[in-house]
Amino acid sequence: MKVFEVIEAIKENIAKHNLSESVRMQDEVRGITSMYQDLCAGDVFMLKASGNSGKYLEAALEYAPGLIITDFKADAFKAFHNQVDIIYIRNYNDVSIRMVELFYGKHMNQLKYIAVTGTNGKTTTSHFIGRLLSELGLKVATVGTLGIFDHTYEKVVFTHSTPTTPMHFEFAEVIKYFALRDYDYIVYEATSIALDQRRTDFISNEIGVFNNFSPEHLDYHKTMENYLASKLKLASLSEQCLVNADVPEYRSIMDDSYHFSKHQDTYYRFRTDIDHIDLRVGAAHYTVKPRFLGGHNYINLATSIFTLLKLGYDVDAVIDASRKISPPVHRFELFSKNTYDFILDFAHTPIAINESIINAMKYAEKVDKKLIVMVTGIGLRGYEKIRMTMEMVPENLHRLVLAAEQVGYEDEYEILKMMQSSLPESYDETNTITAISRQEGIVQAINHADDASVILLTGINEPQHYRGELLAHDDKAFIFSYLDK
Repeated sequence: MKVFEVIEAIKENIAKHNLSESVRMQDEVRGITSMYQDLCAGDVFMLKASGNSGKYLEAALEYAPGLIITDFKADAFKAFHNQVDIIYIRNYNDVSIRMVELFYGKHMNQLKYIAVTGTNGKTTTSHFIGRLLSELGLKVATVGTLGIFDHTYEKVVFTHSTPTTPMHFEFAEVIKYFALRDYDYIVYEATSIALDQRRTDFISNEIGVFNNFSPEHLDYHKTMENYLASKLKLASLSEQCLVNADVPEYRSIMDDSYHFSKHQDTYYRFRTDIDHIDLRVGAAHYTVKPRFLGGHNYINLATSIFTLLKLGYDVDAVIDASRKISPPVHRFELFSKNTYDFILDFAHTPIAINESIINAMKYAEKVDKKLIVMVTGIGLRGYEKIRMTMEMVPENLHRLVLAAEQVGYEDEYEILKMMQSSLPESYDETNTITAISRQEGIVQAINHADDASVILLTGINEPQHYRGELLAHDDKAFIFSYLDK
């Protein structure tokens, strides 16, 4: 790619630029990135305006970029014009999308894309879709909250990758990686924030999947109307949509009759039971008994099956594949250590936690055991989210452990006070235990359990953000270490 080709591609968006006669317009630029750590000499550096832009620019100069493109005000970095050419643009997202198309277009066109959005279940649904397609013989990558996985379900580590939905150039590098390895599909989670920031506007999805909708990320979107509008943007980026018809907010994008429901008379219908799913595809009936448990997992599996059917895959082959696959790790994962039985579920939104507990209650009843549940107050997500989570905790659990986690700079004792004050009235000091950290919460759950108990651990089983530090943590590793003492 020549410097003049880059400038030509964005000329309508240029606010002001510093191009002297000495600029070597015929010079080659091999790559483009928005992460200065990923720069190579001669690359284009996309610098988004922020409070730290000056620091990032100075750091980038150490790598000798060939060109800097920024949406900072014109001449903001005039002191550096003698070191590097800087193009000032009006709209960062517009230019980023154009640059992705320019540098990565041939790779993007080699793959098909499936995007999943919704408040809960994006991760599990994405992985189920990927695993179903893999069972059908296709090479599929999955991108989302758990990271980036290849078709063998091995995690692929990239130098930088924004959690859940990568940023423009991060995602483009992911696409290039799998295109060079002759993949067929990328299945990815499309978050409302990513859609609002237009991180995937350069992708044309074969199908967009809309699974559910409830209050979330209002610290970013401010209103439910804004949150919904961001979700619905996925429809315009997709050739067709599969919509949960039980969500009124999504009905405006139901452009054909092939959608799914638990209740309405849609083409795809499903009903979940303790150990199986009943599916109806038009007039045909199928029963799937998966290799795992969890009603919310079953809903996500049904959604994934319907996604492939709407894409035209053979129904019998898809149903057969659905009986063979496993869910992603930590999604209602059952395991035992010594005499203790655990369910590990990466549920961290109010509705997801409610569903997880209800499914664990059904499982505990089935195996005739008492249920001990750990619910966490996540400091990084704010006190309003903690309140909503506690209000949705089902009544009459045998034992409830309340733990603060991912506290950031919040006061863990204040988090616990909010949790206690927002609980249903059936909980008091006789059936509720508090813990100031995730690890302490796990210890408390184990100490109150016996061989007649099942322990459900919800929340964010990841390294813990605490007072500016990132503390290593993994539930299973911690449990095994604790019980081996």
